[in-house]
Amino acid sequence: MKLQHRAWVLVLMIVGCAALGAMFGARYIVSDSFRQLEAEQVDREGERARRLLAQQLAALQATTQDYAWWSDMVGFVQGRLPAFADDNFAADSLGSLRISDVLVLDRFARVVTALGRDGDTMLPLSAERTDPLMAIGRALLAEGAARGTLNTYLVHKQQLWLVAAASIHDPGLEPASAEGVLIMARRFDASELEGFADLLMMPVSISLELPAATLADNHPSVSNQGLLQIHAVIRDHQAQPVVQLLLTPDRRLAQAANTLAWTGMALAVLAGLLAAVVLVPLLDHLLLRRLQALHTDVQQLTREGPLARAAIPVRGTDEIGQLAQAVNSLVERVRQDHEAQQAAFERQEALQTQLAQSQKTEALGRLTGGIAHDFNNSLAAITGWVRLAVEDLDDGHPSQEALQQAQKAMRYADGLMRQLLAFGRQAPPKLRRLHLTSLIEETRQLVASGLTRNSELVVDYRVDDDEVDADPTQLQQVMVNLLINAADAMQGKGRIDIQVHALTLPAAANEVLPDEFVVLPAGAYLVLSIRDQGPGIPAELRQRLFEPFYTTKVKGKGTGLGLSVAQGIVARHQGAIGVLSEPGQGACFMVALPVSRRDPAIPRITSPGGLAGEGRRILFVDDDQLVRHAWCALLERKGWQVTRARDGEEAWAQFSQTGKQWDVVLTDQSMPRLDGVGLARRIRETASAPPVVLMSGHVNEVPSDVLQNLFAAVLHKPVEAPELERVLQSVLAPTASPDTTR
Repeated sequence: MKLQHRAWVLVLMIVGCAALGAMFGARYIVSDSFRQLEAEQVDREGERARRLLAQQLAALQATTQDYAWWSDMVGFVQGRLPAFADDNFAADSLGSLRISDVLVLDRFARVVTALGRDGDTMLPLSAERTDPLMAIGRALLAEGAARGTLNTYLVHKQQLWLVAAASIHDPGLEPASAEGVLIMARRFDASELEGFADLLMMPVSISLELPAATLADNHPSVSNQGLLQIHAVIRDHQAQPVVQLLLTPDRRLAQAANTLAWTGMALAVLAGLLAAVVLVPLLDHLLLRRLQALHTDVQQLTREGPLARAAIPVRGTDEIGQLAQAVNSLVERVRQDHEAQQAAFERQEALQTQLAQSQKTEALGRLTGGIAHDFNNSLAAITGWVRLAVEDLDDGHPSQEALQQAQKAMRYADGLMRQLLAFGRQAPPKLRRLHLTSLIEETRQLVASGLTRNSELVVDYRVDDDEVDADPTQLQQVMVNLLINAADAMQGKGRIDIQVHALTLPAAANEVLPDEFVVLPAGAYLVLSIRDQGPGIPAELRQRLFEPFYTTKVKGKGTGLGLSVAQGIVARHQGAIGVLSEPGQGACFMVALPVSRRDPAIPRITSPGGLAGEGRRILFVDDDQLVRHAWCALLERKGWQVTRARDGEEAWAQFSQTGKQWDVVLTDQSMPRLDGVGLARRIRETASAPPVVLMSGHVNEVPSDVLQNLFAAVLHKPVEAPELERVLQSVLAPTASPDTTR
């Protein structure tokens, strides 16, 4: 054989061996890289699916705890509130919470109620659906914890169920054991699965086939269509497998790896053919070095991962360059998917933050409601004693003016307490017809001597008809908040412009209005504008001004509730509040309120001359000693024969056992043993029942139909003495109609 031929044979052998080595090397590197990517994807997506499902179960657990840790639920389990289930476990409310079944057990594991949602109807649960839920309730009761919880997954009738259980107890007490157990279940049906797939951004199905013990909780498989499937094993509270979630990613890593491997092998074969034709140096210069560079880049990509590694350099436009572009395209797709998943995670975190803020707002509302109730009792007692002092002193006495100012301050404090109660319960405002300019003047005098004493307040009224239907205390609170914010924006010094002008919607094209006014319907409005000369509000902060707990003030100077409360008050007045501001030109807050359309108020009944209660008997019921002493003394001074009672049970005992006849019963609502509604019901069932008047700071907690049916009149603490006299005279008048004062 000629040397040339031997050289050719040697070149072919060397090139062939090199080509074979490049083929298998490329296949190994690409396959190994994609195997690692696939393994990471399996673990990541499986854990994410389980975490999202666990979050839904945690949300169900939180809902169950809200119902279970409620005093009304304790009363329902103990048989004191039989209508609780109908009021709180309706199909529409449970449907909005995506709850399918509700089971309530008492402390002896006896069924109190068992309901299941069937569309828009609540039906009793069958024994087949009740038994697995009862087993969970008994397990929680067996633990003996007063605040115990248990959440798990169940498979029932070939469907996955999310189940949460919580021990029932009164949140205001420290119980030794639970009063019962509340179990709520959510059926993970096709619609739930579809929403779950949207969160994961990939198709999801459920397999009831349990995995082998040797398989990991996250393991892959290949479907009949050749697609990768990720098995995420779901375990119950006892760590036993229940079902498998089958995830089908839209990326086909295995097929892409195989394609890239075969492409690399084809390129290696092509390189061998070219090397057989050309010299080894030319082959080395034109091909082998580029393959080596690509090999190095792929190895580095494998070591660093697709998220940390920059794009692979594309050298040339031939097949090797296209291979590099394909790898770069795949890496870019991986990065985009990672960014999308990160964005979805951030959105979910934002929703969790909003939920925490809403829970914080609810807790604050409950706290303020409790404080307002206790304060109202003290304020009612103070009002009575001050009224006695006013009547004891001559009109010319030097202390008369001080007492009148004290009464004015108490009326303002009463309004503030009602504002706290409205914030806690979202109660509607107490609307009456008033002059907006008069309320502005009163508010200006209120803040000018204290809160804004170093600021110049300039008022400009541009309307003649300034009447609106509003709650004066709530609207005054809005003005005070806006004036304080304006003074704070100018460091307490500067000019604050207050303007009132008319507005007709839809507005003219050249009229500049806040974006928040777009929600207002067409009609006539009065606009209150408060403008400061501060630095203004940046555009990026204006969108968050009315968020609860958001403030731009330094720590310790602001709670972030002023503007959010003001927005809620104005919204309940059928109006809107907005802001116009440019950096360096101050801020202008604008409040739009509908022009009053109500008829003039009907004059109230006035008390006749002389002693209002002379010869009359009244049974006064209140659990607060200060309130009893103050108001009983005031009533006795007006000629009433007053019998005192500390609560409803004591009042009922005196009413039913002493044989006395009373002309009127005046009672509080929230009292130990027997409240005002219960006392009124008992009295109404007797023959020749006297009229019952409710005087309480918890009027809003009683349904309006109950107020109208049981009470001759309703008064909200604290009450002015003339108002009480007027109401008592009206209920005793033979032709007087029931009077309700809120």
